[in-house]
Amino acid sequence: MELLGNRQGGELPANSPLLAALRSADEYVGNQSRVERSSTDANVPLSNGIDALSIGAGGTGGGAHSLKEWYEPAGRELGLKRALLTLIGVSGIAEEKTR
Repeated sequence: MELLGNRQGGELPANSPLLAALRSADEYVGNQSRVERSSTDANVPLSNGIDALSIGAGGTGGGAHSLKEWYEPAGRELGLKRALLTLIGVSGIAEEKTR
């Protein structure tokens, strides 16, 4: 067996402001997400103690990383709204507007 890569792991703290922003965005758009551990691009910052997460961009798909992988973009606007609202939530813009 030959090692092709080594993606270090990490864990996002339960009290992470980034996770709180995502949960608020989910609540606003009526989405119910779940916390999972997986090999994603978030592993690199997490392994260095930097808050990071990986979220879906909306739509549906299947057969990931295979020749039969597919994607249906219907509903992608929900994923884009979640991403934007999460970014706004951690940016401080919302707090500045309420002052």
